[in-house]
Amino acid sequence: MSTEEYDMNTKDHPQLVVNPFIIYIGIGLAAVLLQSVVPLPFFPSTASKIIGITMLIINMLIGIPAVWGMLKANTSPNPRKSSTTLIFSGPYRFSRNPMYIGLTLIYTGILSGFQITWGIVFLPLVIWLISVWVIDPEEKYLSTKFGDHYQQYTKTVRRWI
Repeated sequence: MSTEEYDMNTKDHPQLVVNPFIIYIGIGLAAVLLQSVVPLPFFPSTASKIIGITMLIINMLIGIPAVWGMLKANTSPNPRKSSTTLIFSGPYRFSRNPMYIGLTLIYTGILSGFQITWGIVFLPLVIWLISVWVIDPEEKYLSTKFGDHYQQYTKTVRRWI
């Protein structure tokens, strides 16, 4: 049995409702489809590209260090695997979920860059689904696994930003 199979067969991982990538990709594709059927206006092309590129650059400043911090601490960035340690440095100093901030910036940046207005309209839904279906189970798991250490962290660092 591989390590990944072992992780999926034990309870030592968050019991997520759905993989977060499915939320971002699924709603992103639905937005693209809806934009082609019921187009909504967006900013002029140059402005939308600037917004998109800016979002992607901000992601590089938040998302990449978040993943790097997890790898450096020998814990998996995969939310369906066991967490071995809590990380309090890098972007985790100001957000408990910098990787989801990064993924949200990628989602927003790509859809803005391609002028997919429906993607922006659906952004509150994406954030809500990530919060309820992914972050809530992760936080329950981390609270159970790390107890007071995690509870103290949640009192000083916000969930998103």
